[in-house]
Amino acid sequence: MSLKTCETIIEKLKDTNFEDELSFCDKASLYLLHGCLNTVYHVNSDEISSVLLKISSLIDFATEKLHAYPYKDVPLCWRRLYTDASIVKSLCEIFIALRTEKEKESWKNIVKTLDMALVMTGAPGNGRKEMIFHLIKEVENTIKNIEENNRESNNITESLTKRRIDDNERENDFEKRIKLENTNLPTIKFPIPKLSSPSLATFTSHVNTLSPKPIILTSCLSHWPALSTNPWADFDYLLSVTGKERIVPVEIGAKYTDNSWTQKLMNFEEFVEKWIKNPTNDGDIAYLAQHDLFAQIPRLKEDIIIPDYCFVDTKPYFISCNHVQYTPPSDVIINAWFGPQGTISPMHTDPYHNLLAQIVGNKYIRLYAPSETSKVYPFEQDGFLGNTSQVEIETPDLERFPLFASANYLDCVLEPGDMLYIPVS
Repeated sequence: MSLKTCETIIEKLKDTNFEDELSFCDKASLYLLHGCLNTVYHVNSDEISSVLLKISSLIDFATEKLHAYPYKDVPLCWRRLYTDASIVKSLCEIFIALRTEKEKESWKNIVKTLDMALVMTGAPGNGRKEMIFHLIKEVENTIKNIEENNRESNNITESLTKRRIDDNERENDFEKRIKLENTNLPTIKFPIPKLSSPSLATFTSHVNTLSPKPIILTSCLSHWPALSTNPWADFDYLLSVTGKERIVPVEIGAKYTDNSWTQKLMNFEEFVEKWIKNPTNDGDIAYLAQHDLFAQIPRLKEDIIIPDYCFVDTKPYFISCNHVQYTPPSDVIINAWFGPQGTISPMHTDPYHNLLAQIVGNKYIRLYAPSETSKVYPFEQDGFLGNTSQVEIETPDLERFPLFASANYLDCVLEPGDMLYIPVS
């Protein structure tokens, strides 16, 4: 990690026009942000701790503002303030680590500071994401160098022997996991039809019919690196490309309709090691979902290829039984879901055409047409769960929801390499 990198970031931040989105913040916050930015590089080792304390307090204040609104309604100024303050805080932490020769844990905390800005705000502002990505890359390189230096001081023969043992254990664990998943798959009663690598014209025609039906598209993903050269089934590869220290928001609980469901921020290594590789957490399940992982960690996106089917010209229309107006999004929306066996997504609707690509493991899916809405008992439309059914498909309460027994559905088990088209619902 070089001081030159930090100097460049500071100069870019100083070029900020404080009359833009940030001007809607209170003057005291702007004064404090500006003061910390102007002094962070010039103070001595003792004074840098004072700057760090001030900027951390500003982040706490911005956090309160973020939590005062539903996420989609948070004013841009508070997201900007949190982002810029987090970058300044990371610079303080870098200067302290460089001047005091702090070890790996201190550098990991810097990654957390920067990741929190990405997770909490999306890092709005001119060039902010690029600054954060650049700093994270530099810090990760520093961590890697520290680990390599530590490794060289250990007994090499012992290290190689342990690695061979670990490789064998990893292969055995993977084989056991796949076998376990395959033995617990439900029986398919009303199968979703399959179509092998349809032409773009065929798919476009299907999507734009009056009431398009779900289909499984096969032989469409074999060229993805995530399924071939960079296999996501290898969790150690995922850890290496994602970064063990990266902070991600994880849902704890089998499904988000449970009263015990909660969310937690943790580093990616903890999520994989504790919740994916060794899921022995008193029945709890952790699920990385509802988060734009590819925006936070762009290098993961290099392992997938957006299917051409995502770019078909879809038409706006109205689903009368659900009172849903479909308007095509301006761009392709990409999300990732990552969880262990037993993860459940409650029955819900989505306001877009969806293509669900399965990369690792198998996933049972059941789909109900919009015409079956009254039989699946959705929550009140104006509530947080307005797009979600009250019925638990695994153990339906037919006394409370008697019509559910007659609801028609289609189902399937998605396997690695399959892609399911799900119409707007």
